[in-house]
Amino acid sequence: MAESNSTILIPDISGFTEFMTTTELTHASHALNYLIDAILNAVGDEYEVAEIEGDAVLLIKRGPAPSKKEIRDVCLKIFNAFHYQRKWMQQHTICPCGACQAIINLTLKFVVHHGPLAEIKVGRFVKPSGREMIVAHRLLKNSIDNNEYLLLTEKLLRQLPDDSEEEVEWTRAAEEYPAIGKIEYRFMLLNEARNKVPDPPPVQNHYRTDDTTHLEVQIDANYFDVYLVASNIPGREEWMPGLKRVQQEGSDVYIGSVHQCVYEDYDATVSPLRMTASNEGIMFAESCDIPSADLSLVYELVFTKIDDNTCKFNCRFMNTVDSPIPEEMNTLLSAQLKRMAEALKAICEKQRDPQLQY
Repeated sequence: MAESNSTILIPDISGFTEFMTTTELTHASHALNYLIDAILNAVGDEYEVAEIEGDAVLLIKRGPAPSKKEIRDVCLKIFNAFHYQRKWMQQHTICPCGACQAIINLTLKFVVHHGPLAEIKVGRFVKPSGREMIVAHRLLKNSIDNNEYLLLTEKLLRQLPDDSEEEVEWTRAAEEYPAIGKIEYRFMLLNEARNKVPDPPPVQNHYRTDDTTHLEVQIDANYFDVYLVASNIPGREEWMPGLKRVQQEGSDVYIGSVHQCVYEDYDATVSPLRMTASNEGIMFAESCDIPSADLSLVYELVFTKIDDNTCKFNCRFMNTVDSPIPEEMNTLLSAQLKRMAEALKAICEKQRDPQLQY
């Protein structure tokens, strides 16, 4: 197998194992996909993506090693993109599950090494391999008492020009690995860099409230399960009376996502505004614009736990301006709200007990 000198760069999402094993697997995987995409978009064409390794990305740059500054710059670019995306996801999620709420705990570290790599062909795939690849991966497990850092091996640094005027503080360390031996390296912590990652623009989720009464329905299902059905806007066309179809860009629902809902009597543009959750319940609000009636509404849906298998569902709609909704439209919307609550009760109770017939 032919060998070529290459720089190995591995951004690794720390805390991923705990994230996956203690929370909902599907949502955790979905969140991870967004974060991996942020890493890949940040690195661009500077490195070749050799493999996605679950919680890490294996990046390769063939030829001579880049300068220490170039390495640091690309790692900080990735780091900033990762944490900006993480903050955005925290800010815009409408899901109160453990996975979506635990995104705040995820961190990012980097291991960078350089040396000769061989390529092996596995089926139709070609993978980089060799001792230096093993060294880079072993270094992901080390004695650094921190979850966010940039680690450069001494073997890599020996190939770089002296940068004695560099202001960054590097700490020297070494690890001993079976069958590999002693690996010396230097690292810099990224805590300060994390503090400098900008926040996304604040979400525009404020709305006017009034004393409009709630419609209340008891549902024989877990409040969290009922919420997941109700907040899945694209899925509403399967159970919501009068809703013919939902059109949107992409498949996700989040604060600010836009959904074109076509009803039998009118069209509406729906967008989630807010989600607050506790161990006892969830409050979800969404805007609903109906151009044909010149109306801008807010719907509030509240899911309150009674016990593990029963909840109370309250819902209402409010005008966003301080004026009454025209009587004919108010009657139409009230009837539609009642049918929606009854249909939600039916679908959730049926999902809990498929033997039920409605």
